[in-house]
Amino acid sequence: MSMTDPDRAPLPIDAADWGSELSGTDVSPTASRAHGNTLDLLVDFAQGRLVGLVEEARDNMVSQVRGLKSLASLLSDNIGDALGDRAEPVSRILGSAAGTIDTIADTLAEKSVDELVEDGRALVRAQPAAAVGLAIAIGFLAGRYLKAAQD
Repeated sequence: MSMTDPDRAPLPIDAADWGSELSGTDVSPTASRAHGNTLDLLVDFAQGRLVGLVEEARDNMVSQVRGLKSLASLLSDNIGDALGDRAEPVSRILGSAAGTIDTIADTLAEKSVDELVEDGRALVRAQPAAAVGLAIAIGFLAGRYLKAAQD
């Protein structure tokens, strides 16, 4: 088979470099389309799996944020026992924090993965230095986590 054969689809690389294991392999346009369809299916599967993992992580994060809200509410309700008369300002701050945390959890739960990605992109565009700092912090924590998991 030559690369100038008009009946064959041109390959982006020289198939002769692949060795003898591909001798007799059909590289006709029909086979290329079938390969393209298989690749599309694999990409679709990987994308669906990734979206599922992100949705699962989002749901876990919502649960954790709601746990923070419960903690803030519990502290707000019981702060009077510890501080007595001085509890009013602290209780008000904790109540406000609980409301804000609840709003964040609701917003996060309602957004799709695409919306979360777009929000992340907008944040990076608006505050690139903060995004780099956050990426460094996440990388550091991931490295520590992986190192601890190995030990």
